[in-house]
Amino acid sequence: MAGLRWGIMGAGGIARRFARSLGHVEGASLVALSGRSAVRLDSFAAEFPVEARRRYVSAEDGGERAHQMLVNDPDVDAVYLSLPHGMHERWACRLLRAGKAVLCEKPAVLSAEEAGRVVSAAREAGSLFVEAMKPRFMPVGARVRELLASGELGEIRGIEVVHRLDYGDLEGGYLLDPVQGGALYDLGCYGVAWAEDLLGGAIQVDDVRTRWMVASDGSAVDIADGADLRIGGVPVHFDFAGDAGEYRVECRVTCERGEVSIPMLHRPTGFTVHRFDGPDSSRTAGERIEAPLAVDDFYDEISHTCELIRRGESESPIMPLSSTVRTARIIDAVRGGGGRGGSHANASGEGGSDGGEDGLGLRSRWGDSSSRGKR
Repeated sequence: MAGLRWGIMGAGGIARRFARSLGHVEGASLVALSGRSAVRLDSFAAEFPVEARRRYVSAEDGGERAHQMLVNDPDVDAVYLSLPHGMHERWACRLLRAGKAVLCEKPAVLSAEEAGRVVSAAREAGSLFVEAMKPRFMPVGARVRELLASGELGEIRGIEVVHRLDYGDLEGGYLLDPVQGGALYDLGCYGVAWAEDLLGGAIQVDDVRTRWMVASDGSAVDIADGADLRIGGVPVHFDFAGDAGEYRVECRVTCERGEVSIPMLHRPTGFTVHRFDGPDSSRTAGERIEAPLAVDDFYDEISHTCELIRRGESESPIMPLSSTVRTARIIDAVRGGGGRGGSHANASGEGGSDGGEDGLGLRSRWGDSSSRGKR
């Protein structure tokens, strides 16, 4: 295939970061944009050149016609989908059915039900869909998986994920949207994805604690979520907050013979390993392992997706469709445990992708739950 031609659907701030990183990927270029504001698209194109005729705009319908023009553009091979979360499923399905590869910003969907529809569209069209869960593609992700799979630290005994920050003024932002807003979707999905990656088996929610704030329509949206659950029988603790008086972001994986600490879990550049030595299992001084980014936190997911397209692949081995479904299922379970009624909150793990067939023609890379906690 000649140079890969990319379009961007939704020209917000995160799309600029994508475009900047795309410029470092050999054999790939940005050729089209779609959005609802001509001023915003023109400003975007001033920094990342796109011909005026390929800047699709329709303000009167919130971008609907513009996005459809991008879907229909025959000279676009792949699209970075950076619209708000609640619009992902509809436009991902349209793009996939049009034969385009899709790199979709996280969270790719709002529920396992939506994930199922995206998977079906990808399978039916034979098109590539990749959820842009950045840590999966970064060097740290590969190094941590390699260390845990080696068995050096033994089986995983527990995972604790903390992602606490202060969003500041949220007035007018999508985070207050009662459908697609909240801390669990926005920042919690990173920690959920780490747990999904490292643990197989059934999902069981034991306790959920939610702190609410007033949403844009006067209802409520979560600003903080604490959850205790088990995945494959392994205890997992989530602590997510967007109104914290501190900045703390870490994933800690405790194993039989050691512990792995991953700071800045959403864009890590290294991690620390503590080993448990001696008869009393004393904790050794930490060994810091560096795994710097090649360019930035977008580059690896973009270059990986480009390589898959060139090879004609329809699924990523790093972020397979089953992981998108299962990550959504864990979020559903936490939302259901917090009284929000996640549409498919499968707290028992029954009938899910947690080992074996998941009802979508997918098979988890874990097989059965007997493999849990061995990474």
